[in-house]
Amino acid sequence: MMMGMRILQRIVRRMRHLLFKDRFRRELDDEMAFHLEALTQDLVRKGMSPDEARREAHIRFGTPERVHQRSREERGLAVFDETARNFRHALRGLARSPLFASTFVLTLALCIGLGTAVFSVVDAVLWRPLPYPAPEQLAQAVLYNPSVGKTPGNTAVDGRTWERIRDEGAPLDRAVYSGWARGVNLTADDAAAYVQQQRVGTGYFRTLGITPLIGREFTPEEDVPDGPAVAMLSHALWTRTFRADPDMLGKSIRLKGEAHTVVGIMPAEFRSPAEADVWTPLRPSVTGEGSGTNYGVLVRIPDGMSLAEGDSRIASIEPPRQEEDAPDRRFGLVGLDETLSADVRTPLEILLGGMILLFVVGCANLAGLQIARAVARRSEMATRRALGSGSGALVRQAVVENLVLGILGGVAGLALAYGGVSGLETVVRNHLGLWQPVGLDGRSLGVALGINGLATFFFGIWPVLQASAPGTHRVLVSGSRVVGGSSHRLRRILLVGQVAMVTALLFGAGLLVRSYGYLEGLEPGFEPAGVLTAQYSLDDARYADDEAVRRLFDESLRGIREIPGVTSAAVSLTLPYERPLNMPFKLSGDDNDRVTNLVYVSPGFFETMRIPLLQGRPFSDADRPGEPVALIVNQAFADTHLEAASAVGAPIAFRFPGMDGARIVGVVGNVQQSSGWGGSSQPVSETPTVYLATGQTPGSLFRGVHVWFSPNWMIRTAEPTPRIAAQVTDVVRSVDSELPVARTATVARVMADAFARQRFEAAFLISVALFALLLAGVGLYGIVANEVLERRSEMGLRIALGATPGRAAWTTGLSGVRLAAVGLVLGAIGSVGVARIMSHLLYGVSPSDPVTMVGLFLVLTTLAATASFIPARRVVRMDPARILREETA
Repeated sequence: MMMGMRILQRIVRRMRHLLFKDRFRRELDDEMAFHLEALTQDLVRKGMSPDEARREAHIRFGTPERVHQRSREERGLAVFDETARNFRHALRGLARSPLFASTFVLTLALCIGLGTAVFSVVDAVLWRPLPYPAPEQLAQAVLYNPSVGKTPGNTAVDGRTWERIRDEGAPLDRAVYSGWARGVNLTADDAAAYVQQQRVGTGYFRTLGITPLIGREFTPEEDVPDGPAVAMLSHALWTRTFRADPDMLGKSIRLKGEAHTVVGIMPAEFRSPAEADVWTPLRPSVTGEGSGTNYGVLVRIPDGMSLAEGDSRIASIEPPRQEEDAPDRRFGLVGLDETLSADVRTPLEILLGGMILLFVVGCANLAGLQIARAVARRSEMATRRALGSGSGALVRQAVVENLVLGILGGVAGLALAYGGVSGLETVVRNHLGLWQPVGLDGRSLGVALGINGLATFFFGIWPVLQASAPGTHRVLVSGSRVVGGSSHRLRRILLVGQVAMVTALLFGAGLLVRSYGYLEGLEPGFEPAGVLTAQYSLDDARYADDEAVRRLFDESLRGIREIPGVTSAAVSLTLPYERPLNMPFKLSGDDNDRVTNLVYVSPGFFETMRIPLLQGRPFSDADRPGEPVALIVNQAFADTHLEAASAVGAPIAFRFPGMDGARIVGVVGNVQQSSGWGGSSQPVSETPTVYLATGQTPGSLFRGVHVWFSPNWMIRTAEPTPRIAAQVTDVVRSVDSELPVARTATVARVMADAFARQRFEAAFLISVALFALLLAGVGLYGIVANEVLERRSEMGLRIALGATPGRAAWTTGLSGVRLAAVGLVLGAIGSVGVARIMSHLLYGVSPSDPVTMVGLFLVLTTLAATASFIPARRVVRMDPARILREETA
């Protein structure tokens, strides 16, 4: 305790001396004057003259500056004086070396800014605890085969599975929900809005640990078929649409054309992975939706129970009887954080891996810059040692210089990170479906400081100490012309490592770019130019009748075709490049069910999209109820299911009533579809598809598919414009004023969205690779330029002895190319591992793609030659006579 008080008193005393420096200096001056005068008078009394006495007193007492220095040393303030001098010296030194300072600060800012921004996004999604109470106790129930293991991205279960977990899952707290939100129509106070709805079971919010801000969540009586129609609102919807009306509870809103009573409003800070605006009871069943794997089961493990114990408990439940090919399936638990990040983990890990490589390359550049500067300042450092400056003082000066660089780079890096986080968050949210809030917080700032410290001090001071190692005598004798062997070897090793990492990074980026180019180059099977789409949700009580749906289609299309500039229009359940509906069917004489993609379309769809008709006829207005059901299939369906048989006239049996006697009347070309039934592992492919005319689509099919899909109006125009999009919206509103538009977009935009993830991965990695390539080029340029400077006398002597300037320049530049070649070979070896890791992300491209390899070789050799021979050209302009005169002077 007493020791602590003494330390505190000492700190307070030193702070007072620092803060009131001028006052203490005046007091010390007054005290020195008093003692000088007293000593002078004493010497006068001993017989000296006043002038002699005053001179002797000054000699005995010492100079005022020396007294001040001793005083500050005794008070422990000398270290602050030295630090201040070092700061001033560092600032002056950096001002004299603007190229070094700006290159170092910009490189450091790039490492800090981009590294912190990427960490903030990855941390928010993969590492930060979920925004719920005790998130480590949250999990999802899965049904899996032990021989394969649990798959975090596959958590969907059916109604029977939920009932088994519900009935036998105690003491685990559990709730069922629909795993995604879908767009629906909301109307209230004569306003219509398109909102995102998620359906959840009783206890869903309690299991998450969230209490409604106002009201309550659903009761068991509401979560049953034909239960009361109730809804809960998000805070954003409550604020935006209902102006935060505190009396909203108990009021009625119309959701999907049906009246719902508002029973709860969620807190403002609540974040839902589904990003829903409104929640309604799920009302789970074992038929219809519940007969398929369309549910998710949320589980909260009780206090005192671990995830492993909870997994063991749920594994003891006997699953419902499974199909014969999976008799060993069992229940298990996967952490909710794993399941929510399963789809984005790989691209975010690519993001992080690319940034780590860029950081290492940047740090190698910082080390190279410091080595070059230290070598250039060897004469200065040796002179200071010879004049009595100790190694400790030189190290402290290096620390302060790096601190100044770190402060400048850190401030610039944080500014870059602040802007980079918002931009990167927007990109990731649009391309990967990010739902967690992202921002700079204490963890991000800690990473920024860590990057700054690692890059500035470890990669800054260590090379300085290594480069400053030679003895004083050798440096003073050799002057500025000494070539530091160990320092240059270190810098060459760093450069080889840079080139190797850039090679691996560029190869991975090249593979992703080639893969994305393959996807972009796929033949769409139609003409997307000039086609607009408008999407509307018909999951609405007003469109439960098939006649109401057909009337909306007919009247709206009639009005749209009258818009000036519109050449044709049609309606389609789903679009090319998007996921279609899967439907079981049977062929004649086939007892086994098959599955195909099914899309209803209106007459004129194939003409609007310009999908070629290969056989038979297209749909027409004659394909109406009461007529034989007409079907059109694509070529992929004919090739897969009909083999050599003629497609036209072949019967197809679907389970829906009203589709008896359906026969194929035409065959059309293939279009690219997203991952529906029978597709490949790539984002889009030519999958077997059956088209059904809207005029013959049964009402039961309309009602069933509109729960999951919102139909699209397709409009071909001479030139798509926002004006035509607005007129299309006006036409549909004139038919139904309460039908809000869900989306308007060009088909080209829909196609681009299908490859959003692949485009993001390729664009980010190639950007990082190009930054790293630039840094490596700067490093290579610096090495050769430094070698030209240090070998100036040697080159002058060679030229004087008969060597041609071109030969001397070639020899100098070739040294840089050799370093790059070594790095290229090492990087090529590392690229093998990179290709193996990324193989599952590639489409239409081999992991050993020769085009990427050749392109990589050309890019790196061009960079190496450019960065090496541009500074080497200075040798050509050397004057050997002048150089030799300088050397002998």
